[in-house]
Amino acid sequence: MSGLLDELYRLQERLRFVQTRERERDTVPAELTEVDAAFREKLDAVQKLKQRLQEAEVEHRRASAELADLQEKQKKYQAQLRNVQSSREYSAVLNEMDVVEKQIRVIEDRVLTLEEELETSREDLKKREENLPRETQEHEEKMKDWRATQRSINEELKNAQAEISDLENRIRPRELAEFRRLLEKKGGLAVVRVVNSSCSACHVKVRPAAMQSLKAGNEIVYCDSCRRILFYDPHNP
Repeated sequence: MSGLLDELYRLQERLRFVQTRERERDTVPAELTEVDAAFREKLDAVQKLKQRLQEAEVEHRRASAELADLQEKQKKYQAQLRNVQSSREYSAVLNEMDVVEKQIRVIEDRVLTLEEELETSREDLKKREENLPRETQEHEEKMKDWRATQRSINEELKNAQAEISDLENRIRPRELAEFRRLLEKKGGLAVVRVVNSSCSACHVKVRPAAMQSLKAGNEIVYCDSCRRILFYDPHNP
């Protein structure tokens, strides 16, 4: 049984190690946070600018088409104006033309505004994209030590995962399932050391009979208080 407890304790230690190192790998160091955030903002600005350009181009095409339709309508009214037979008809066509001309002025302003926006945005995007390779290189240069640390952590994690798989293969499925259930229920701490005859998790004294069973290593012993699996190391009591 002591062999099983050793394996469960080691499995838990490896799982906690993986969790900790993954968090460290994925957390940018404080001194690089601003550097990374500034670079991410530049990337985000380029993407937003591209998206806005696409939207503005669609709006410009739509407005231009609407303007063309209104100009065609204006031409028809102008033709009608030459063929009216009465002052009443003449006045009605003039009113229609006035409405269309006002709409044309609004759309022309919109088209002009969009053309100016497109020109400015294209120039801005061009400059940003020209600068991006240099800024990317500078960013990676500042982050290279951190990238090396991440690669080192990934190597550690690869080795740890291999050991976890090996340990899980050696533990019987029923005992492994119980360990995982307890691990989830107890916040990642299923197996705890006994220190000075007390549970190191809840600090409750272990009963003498339970201590004897632990030392004998014949069965799994649970803490009477927190119900975690107790682990006794004779070399470090």
